[in-house]
Amino acid sequence: MIKGRNLLCKVSVKDIAFINAIFEWYHEVGTVRTRDRKNGIIEIWLSPDFYEEGLKAIEYLKNEGFVQKIEILEEVGDNWHRE
Repeated sequence: MIKGRNLLCKVSVKDIAFINAIFEWYHEVGTVRTRDRKNGIIEIWLSPDFYEEGLKAIEYLKNEGFVQKIEILEEVGDNWHRE
């Protein structure tokens, strides 16, 4: 059973709080945690039930200019509590 998917993303530092707030509002879709604030690296955990919707939300934020930069660097697995 997939617990979810973690996406490591590079974003503009100024947009971290906004992205976090969006996913807090739609907490059933995903959760954000900051991995490296100085370099704008965040990890977004997407729920397996809402994975496609989460990807659409990321694309929407990017394409509509709500965030300056959001780039998925890699999928890092499904274990949110590994560290």
